Amino acid sequence: MKTRLLTLALLCSFTLIGTALAQAPGGKTGDKKAPPPKTPADLAFDAFNTARNAPGVKDQAQFQKVISAGLAYLSEFPTIGRVNDVVRDLAFYGNLIDKKQAALRTSYLSFLKLDVTNLRYKDGVSDNTKAALAAVDAAVADLEVRDAFNRDTLANFREKLDALNETPGAGRFLADREKSYSQILTVGTSLAKAEEHLKKLLTHKDKGVAGMARSELNLVEVKKVPYAFAFTAFDGKPVDFAQLRGKVVALYFWSSTNKGSLGNLDAIKQIHSDYRKKGLEVVTVCFDKEEDREKVGKAIKENRITWPVHFDGKGSKAEFATKLGITDASRLLVFDQKGMLQHTMQGINLTINLPVNQLELQVKRMLGIK
Repeated sequence: MKTRLLTLALLCSFTLIGTALAQAPGGKTGDKKAPPPKTPADLAFDAFNTARNAPGVKDQAQFQKVISAGLAYLSEFPTIGRVNDVVRDLAFYGNLIDKKQAALRTSYLSFLKLDVTNLRYKDGVSDNTKAALAAVDAAVADLEVRDAFNRDTLANFREKLDALNETPGAGRFLADREKSYSQILTVGTSLAKAEEHLKKLLTHKDKGVAGMARSELNLVEVKKVPYAFAFTAFDGKPVDFAQLRGKVVALYFWSSTNKGSLGNLDAIKQIHSDYRKKGLEVVTVCFDKEEDREKVGKAIKENRITWPVHFDGKGSKAEFATKLGITDASRLLVFDQKGMLQHTMQGINLTINLPVNQLELQVKRMLGIK
């Protein structure tokens, strides 16, 4: 009897120990490790996004909440990585206001400009925060020139950019804003004007700006002539963009190790099915390494990829990828019927990397389908 009781006690002890280990943080048999607690900067960023994305009517009371949350972040965390996102999203919040409500859009920008000015000259404001506020000024001017492109709005944007360039600590904001300015020159004036400006930026004292200029100049060169791209596809068949003139071509970059890029394939397939007979072709590039060739073949089969697949094992180090500014999957570029790479306005950004959910809209635009 004593032996049976001892055995039962030992079993209970082992059970309790196992349960404790399973519940203990970091236990081998426990649940997944809890995410690290959010930093004050994370919480401030969340507060800004909560205000910015709040549902309901966008009115002056809501504007003040967005502005207050955004400026609070810039005051407390002007050097944290997400500060560029806050600058951009704070300035371009006006894009979320219906363009038919022009007075409200103007009202928001007026409130923002006034609060930025008041904060800039407030006692005790750090130089880093002043640099972030100068970046907001430039971003607002960026929005205004996009809303109404003319000589005055473009000159105002340039003036704000020059002021930003002279502001101590503004380096973290310059590349984004100068890139936007060069892209606006491309669309609003001419490719030649954009190229001239970018060449000047090659000698900029800020390495980030100079690097951005080099990348953008690669795209300028690509846009000067119909894109030349010929290769032997994964299945051994030849592919030549020159043979696709007269059609809109979607060039999609994917990887067998990037689930997000594979997840986009079904949407692209549907769009291709809907518009193939009207003039849409799809070509893909796989960014996997040479040693993953077997995985590539498996991914092509499992995902039923029937389009041509370029694969050379070099990934983003391939010369054509560098020239196109493609560093990883998933990316989507669109070429018009003349073979010219298209810039596309997506939200607040002018980009060549088109989100898949915008592909159909751009295909219809280029094919002249209403």
